[in-house]
Amino acid sequence: MVYKRRIALSQDEALGWLAGEHPCPRPGQIGAEIDYFLDFYRPLVPTVFLSSEREAYCSAEEPGFRLTFDERILCRRVDISLGSEACGTPLLPEGRVLMELKCTGGIPMRLVRELSAGRIYKTSFSKYGTAYRTLIWPEQRKEAARYA
Repeated sequence: MVYKRRIALSQDEALGWLAGEHPCPRPGQIGAEIDYFLDFYRPLVPTVFLSSEREAYCSAEEPGFRLTFDERILCRRVDISLGSEACGTPLLPEGRVLMELKCTGGIPMRLVRELSAGRIYKTSFSKYGTAYRTLIWPEQRKEAARYA
């Protein structure tokens, strides 16, 4: 189970807040939780840029159900700017797509049957974790070897 905390801000508002230039532009519970996180983990610095192309679907019949498909999941350690073009190292093999089912209750039975018939089963995949194993950890190992 993953809980995400989100707040809608412009890029300038978010960057200024995260850099400590001003308080949260939208005070409230979520802003307070993020402030706590920022204070606990300071100093935070960007380390990786992740991007993907997403198609998202929701069900009119099952309001708590969403289905997303992420393609071209890319990561990079340079030019970590939200204004830059999407480029970097692919995290999935060519032709692969990440499908995520998100639901507040159970997965609709007709979809369970379709997934089972297609031999599609639950698995774990972390975009950041994969980027870490692909880019960050190898760089850290090389750096550590220089000092060994």
